[in-house]
Amino acid sequence: MNRPIVIIGSGHAGYTLARAYRKLNRTRPVVVVTADDGADYPKPQLSHAFGNGASAERLIRQTASEVAFDASIMVLPHTTVTGIDFDRQLVDLGQRSLPYGELVLAVGARPIVPTMAGDAVAAVLTLNNLGDYRVLRERLDASEHVLVIGGGLIGTEIAHDIARHKRVTLVDVNARVLLKQAPPVISARLQSALGDVDFRFGTQVTAIDHDGGRLRATLADGDTLTVDAVVCAAGLRPRLDLAQGLDTATGIIVDAELRTSREHVYALGDCAEIDGRVLPYLQPITLSANALAQTLAGTPTAVAFGPMPVAVKTPRYPVQLGGITDGEVDWQIDEDSRGLTARAIRDGQLVGYATGGGHNGFRLLSQLMR
Repeated sequence: MNRPIVIIGSGHAGYTLARAYRKLNRTRPVVVVTADDGADYPKPQLSHAFGNGASAERLIRQTASEVAFDASIMVLPHTTVTGIDFDRQLVDLGQRSLPYGELVLAVGARPIVPTMAGDAVAAVLTLNNLGDYRVLRERLDASEHVLVIGGGLIGTEIAHDIARHKRVTLVDVNARVLLKQAPPVISARLQSALGDVDFRFGTQVTAIDHDGGRLRATLADGDTLTVDAVVCAAGLRPRLDLAQGLDTATGIIVDAELRTSREHVYALGDCAEIDGRVLPYLQPITLSANALAQTLAGTPTAVAFGPMPVAVKTPRYPVQLGGITDGEVDWQIDEDSRGLTARAIRDGQLVGYATGGGHNGFRLLSQLMR
């Protein structure tokens, strides 16, 4: 029996793999199983869709049935995987089992919500999928003052976006935005550009309580904020629920060919850990999906990551990052009226860069790739 390739997850990782594989093999069945409606949409746009006035429906590129038709695959939407029998190669769907020849876990990651007290913790919003965006959009439409928890890449993007229309306070335990991604000078310029955002650094939210029709946030420094909505963007944690029986650390451990510790089982995207790293960005996920498609089609292919650029979607002060931008590096700063370029130097070598404003890091990316 020609058992299908089963992909659990219909995000960028799962659908990119399915489409890439179908170009290499037109006949073997491919089944994508997803707990949501299986709509294909650009996830990176979620963090700046509210400011653009975009509805969730406007973000959808294809429905599940349209993806299935165009890619000649089967998509099972609104289908929950309750377990996996790795020995018998069966995916348990509750009322039935789905056999697989090869299984790919592309189950993504879930938002980290720090432990907080209070009677309104359940009202904290996250933004990790299209369903989250539907809820967030409805809540923000009725809000005037929004609290954003987290000053990393996504939190900063969300604060920038919401501040186009609402009052925003951003709370972060660190001393500046993009602490783990960019040098202090980039953070300072970005914070200056976001002058309408009230930054509260060096503290954290310890409780969320109902306060009439609003929410009261208590901070670790004893201060309180009364807001209409709270959005948490404190990071992501790989989903490991279905990885019982597989080697895991932060994510599902895979080798260079995306193979897990069990035969015929692979992991891809935000849930996968390769060389000790989880890389939740579009470029490494796309590279991984294309390499895995080759492997599944009969040509074992190791994924290779070169220096990968990351763009922070903050139009008032665009930021680009590439290579190594954290840890022990020396920064060489060049700034003019157009913007800023920061070169990360380690042992006399260029290992990364960060640019801001009108400066573009593409030329430096090519230098990193030499």
